[in-house]
Amino acid sequence: MFENRPNIFSKKYGQWGPLFIRLVAGYHLIQGVMDNILYRLHMQEFISFLREHQLPYPTLAYLSVYTQFICGCLFIAGYYQRIAALLMIINFIFAILFVHIGDVYANTFPALFMLASSLSLFFSGAGKLSIDYYLQRKGKRNKRYNIR
Repeated sequence: MFENRPNIFSKKYGQWGPLFIRLVAGYHLIQGVMDNILYRLHMQEFISFLREHQLPYPTLAYLSVYTQFICGCLFIAGYYQRIAALLMIINFIFAILFVHIGDVYANTFPALFMLASSLSLFFSGAGKLSIDYYLQRKGKRNKRYNIR
């Protein structure tokens, strides 16, 4: 009976979905790297952790940490959403391949969650409750950068 009717609720409120993903994923990104940004010792521990996993350039830890922080802020604001999501897709594919292969699921889950969230935001965009949507409506963003 209900499955044959158009889902009026999701049509009306469907644009809230990306907001919830953006807020949780953005907060998780920021919270996960703040200690590395604020405390030099934590960054050195992260570099040592990467060296233990035989990553070729452990100083890329700085790039990863600051990219996660910036993209977390962009996720929350809904600004340059697809670019931020693409950067996080790349980051977490590398994290899963180089650090979490062979690891237990509980340790791998945060990286999988971030990869899935980033993929979702890459394909869906930021939604209507975002800076991207506001700028597109004002005509300040290139039309090819489709927000939806």
